Amino acid sequence: MSHSAAVPAVQQQQQLKRGQEVASAHANANAVQQGGTEQDGQQSSKRIKLDTDMGNAQQQQQQLGESSANVHTDAKASTSDSVDGPVADADGDDDGRGRDLRPNRNVGQNVSFDRGGGESRAVGEDGERGARLPKRKVAIYFGYCGIGYSGLQINPGVKTIEGDIFDAFCKVGAVSKENAVNPVKVGLQRAARTDRGVHAAGNLLTLKLILEAPNLPQGGVVGAVNDLLPEYVRIWGLTRVQNSFNARTSCDSRMYEYLLPTYVFLPPKPGSSMHDLLKHWHDKGVEHGKDVSLLGQLLQHPFWRSQGTEKSYAEDVVHKKKWRMDGEHVERVREAFQKYAGSHNFHNYTVGKSFRDRSAHRVMKHLEISDPKEIDGTEWLSIKFHGQSFMLHQIRKMIGLLVLVGRTGAPASLIPETYGPARIHVPKAPGLGLLLEEPLFGGYNLKVAKVQPGAEERSPVTYKDFAERMQAFKQTFIYDRIIKTEEETSEFAKWLNYLDVFQGPDFDYLNPRGNIPQSAILKVGEQRRAAGGQPKGAFRPEAVNTGTSAAQEGAQIEIDSEDEDAQALRGKMDEFDG
Repeated sequence: MSHSAAVPAVQQQQQLKRGQEVASAHANANAVQQGGTEQDGQQSSKRIKLDTDMGNAQQQQQQLGESSANVHTDAKASTSDSVDGPVADADGDDDGRGRDLRPNRNVGQNVSFDRGGGESRAVGEDGERGARLPKRKVAIYFGYCGIGYSGLQINPGVKTIEGDIFDAFCKVGAVSKENAVNPVKVGLQRAARTDRGVHAAGNLLTLKLILEAPNLPQGGVVGAVNDLLPEYVRIWGLTRVQNSFNARTSCDSRMYEYLLPTYVFLPPKPGSSMHDLLKHWHDKGVEHGKDVSLLGQLLQHPFWRSQGTEKSYAEDVVHKKKWRMDGEHVERVREAFQKYAGSHNFHNYTVGKSFRDRSAHRVMKHLEISDPKEIDGTEWLSIKFHGQSFMLHQIRKMIGLLVLVGRTGAPASLIPETYGPARIHVPKAPGLGLLLEEPLFGGYNLKVAKVQPGAEERSPVTYKDFAERMQAFKQTFIYDRIIKTEEETSEFAKWLNYLDVFQGPDFDYLNPRGNIPQSAILKVGEQRRAAGGQPKGAFRPEAVNTGTSAAQEGAQIEIDSEDEDAQALRGKMDEFDG
């Protein structure tokens, strides 16, 4: 046979061989997918004889392609099926519809994504998949002291309460390894997103947990998680909830408390910028024949007459903590506080919202100020807020203006003026004194009380079973730590000192008429300070004997405040509280 005649025959043999290899690869792949036995593989190899190395290489390549396709399919199923409704990732890792947009860092690792159906596969150390472990949507009751934390919500790179709690759930096996990379995969939500340094006796998380994880101790998930958490972060319990339950939107209202030392209501120190402002309004009132008797009393306050003005900032703080607020003064503050009750436009009490923003309208249901109580040599007030919902910094700014009104003689009628279109600067009080008492879920509880035929019964979401433990925790790990921190750092005194030595027209609204003059109104586009931050006026420590360190620490309060606001403005504003 000639060479030219042999070429087609060789090509035919090569094509036949390639066809046999492809057919064998498909047959083997089908056998793997269908759970084929070793006998099936042997029969297939008897039917078609091929080069072993070439066949194995093509089979591995095909299986790798199928595995990659399965990973993408499973990832989609995990994101859509493991979350009830849209879940927004506050760190920007999803598209606003609950779909994870972060790169898959698990490619090449032996991981298993949840395929939906409320179940998760256990993955052993040897890489073998175990039995599916059922996940259940639950509400987690918990409390915490916020000192030392950068807020509640998980935020990469900083210490947060949610971060510690989620890590603990992962370590005890209540969250599978594949879902541990992103809390959105288990539908993590919170009832109230508290800020840096803010506390909670009761808050609520919802997520899907493996409640019957292997090797759990007798105390179950709650006991195992509490063993891993610091003593100032506690899980009170958990309860199964309906799949439609949303920790934030199912919450009807929230109850907050703010602890405030009464010395913050002392009038400004003579010689300070704030004192000079009050003297200006007093002299102007006298000139026009107005009644400025209250302002005159504050300018000649007996505390400063006895204390004098030559003592250092540190000496002033010691004597301030010994001062006691009289009943008339308390009633004047209570009267002003009630001006917050009802439905109002609180655009001046948050950041990033204008007067025309409908979301700035909030409802205050009940407001209350306790009688003064002396604790460890300092007198304190407990101020209670029960509101439908709160915006970022709202409570701290409400306290801030209440303190300014209570210590300067400005009338209570000033507060309703702040609900109008004029944009003013309202300083926010320290986060140290703020704590969330509990969120309330009245509407949801009415819903689950009316069990439909055939529907699974669910318990109401309420804290009544944990009330005694929560009160003990609040006393030991919140109240006592607030009081100890104030005793050691005098945070409220530093805040007041910074405001008192500030120069500028920001506080011109603290006048006897209770109106907002043009000089105090922030124009559109005007930036006297970072959004919502403390005032940027020049310090005048030489005008009042404050000490350099006090002024520097006041400046640090400004920097921290503005960093906090800038971070908040980059996030989801409607998720912040207090």
